[in-house]
Amino acid sequence: MPIAARLSEGRLPIFGRTQRSAATLSIVLVTTLSGLAQAAKKPVKPEAKKEPEIKEELILKNGDRLTGQLLNSTGEEIKFKSELAGDVIVAWNNIKELKSSREFAVIPKDVKDTRDSATIPQGGIKIDEKNIVVSPTVPPKPERAAPKSKTEEKEDASSKQVASAKEIPSSKIGYIVDDASYQSEIHRKIGFKSGWDGHIDTGSTMILSTQKSYLLVVSTALRRSVPTVSWLDPKLRTTVDFNLSAGQTSQIGQPDTITNVYHVGAERDEYFSRRGYYLQVTSFDHDFSQGLVLQQIYGAGIGATLVKKPTREFDVTADLHYEGQKFNATANVSELNLQLIGSSITEAFEQKWGKVQFNEKMLANIAWNNASAFSATGTSSVRMPVYKKLGFSVSIIDNFLNNPQVGYQKNSLQFSTGFALSLH
Repeated sequence: MPIAARLSEGRLPIFGRTQRSAATLSIVLVTTLSGLAQAAKKPVKPEAKKEPEIKEELILKNGDRLTGQLLNSTGEEIKFKSELAGDVIVAWNNIKELKSSREFAVIPKDVKDTRDSATIPQGGIKIDEKNIVVSPTVPPKPERAAPKSKTEEKEDASSKQVASAKEIPSSKIGYIVDDASYQSEIHRKIGFKSGWDGHIDTGSTMILSTQKSYLLVVSTALRRSVPTVSWLDPKLRTTVDFNLSAGQTSQIGQPDTITNVYHVGAERDEYFSRRGYYLQVTSFDHDFSQGLVLQQIYGAGIGATLVKKPTREFDVTADLHYEGQKFNATANVSELNLQLIGSSITEAFEQKWGKVQFNEKMLANIAWNNASAFSATGTSSVRMPVYKKLGFSVSIIDNFLNNPQVGYQKNSLQFSTGFALSLH
């Protein structure tokens, strides 16, 4: 057939193949361009800016140099995080020089209100063996619409303006902390669920033989401090403690021996000064071994924190309270109830050696309307870490009751060991 006839009928093979190839190429081209257009629309995320690495140099009197970061300080020592040695504590009198362009808050010992930032020197610091020099900084002046003079342009070229420096003797320094932490703490709102610290101790014994015996010991101590840092003046402190020793020993042909001793106590302190505080206190005690069904106390008083350091704290308190004592009945004596007005005198001591903590507390209850209704309690405990928040504890509790029910001893001593779970 002539080519002209084939063209008229649309039957030329080469033209058909060309049309199909062109269509396929067009689809591929359109798809590619569409993908490129979509990619162009996606915003490119800017690379995250890396925070500048903090490097400060601590020079000691013996010539040693440590590079790292100043963490905090008191007037007696500084805590420095070294790149090689980790966290180290250096006595202030061993320091030759330390400079930092970072801003710190230097809290003097004699300041009335540590939360009043206007009275707290803040800025870059320079430390030597006897003093610290604080160079306060203020932000540059805001831009104005009016044309600036040459003097103003020179001032704006600097990111910060350094105010007059202040020199403070190390003997008058209470604490040094980075300014970001200081500002965060003085404006922090602490809810009831936050600020709690404490531990839970537990231990148990079980014997299954001719004699069947079990004993469970649980101890809990919780404390909530506001604020949560030691370098701000205290406002509130709440403590809750609970102790339980419960068990039973039984043997065929012998009467059962029951152990049931518990104590629940709570105290709330409201500070009126850096050391002194008012307190409200309540406690509940039961001791089967002394015939005491329930001793309950409700009172208020005054206390003082005589020693307060990062590793040591010592408090004394005195109160006036109502005390009720209820004793169970025996074969020869009917149930006895006493209503007392008395006072409690208490001392509490806490010491830390690294992660090892020692606590001791002595309490004496005096009844003003019944001289024989005297009682006292002494407790001490040591906790040491084993793995992460799990530790080992040893504790002693001694309860003395001068007027137990007839047939019972005046003294009750408990010694226990077990595991301790830290809540901090």
